[in-house]
Amino acid sequence: STQRTRDKAVVSTQSTGALVPVDEIKELAVLDPSQKYVHMVREYALYAHERFVSQAVGQVAFYTGNQSYSDATEKIKSAALIRCCKDLGVASELWDKRWAEQWRAKYGIQEWTENVTSQRKAQLWRKKDEEWLWPYKRSTFYK
Repeated sequence: STQRTRDKAVVSTQSTGALVPVDEIKELAVLDPSQKYVHMVREYALYAHERFVSQAVGQVAFYTGNQSYSDATEKIKSAALIRCCKDLGVASELWDKRWAEQWRAKYGIQEWTENVTSQRKAQLWRKKDEEWLWPYKRSTFYK
């Protein structure tokens, strides 16, 4: 298979699209010693039909001990993909606060939930015509 190189990224020409890392994952300096997390960043380039489309940085707050490293790296990649798609105008209505509020009012419901594996409670949104999926269940909030 033929491959092309751009900014240290190797992209297969047989692929219809790819999100390719441009550099290594970096940890940003901690400014506050009491901070219990580290910001991790990585830059990605989006290719479609062998052509460069967009480039963006993904970032996540990584909580050592409360989050797996692999989950954090996937969140970085997802954040970069969202930003690349935002550049292209993909699902641009999602960035319109008024549109999002109208959609939630019509189709969504916000409820207290409990994660049955961690027992953590939080208010989350779901579609009105769907039920909570594992590991979440509807809950009430008690401190």
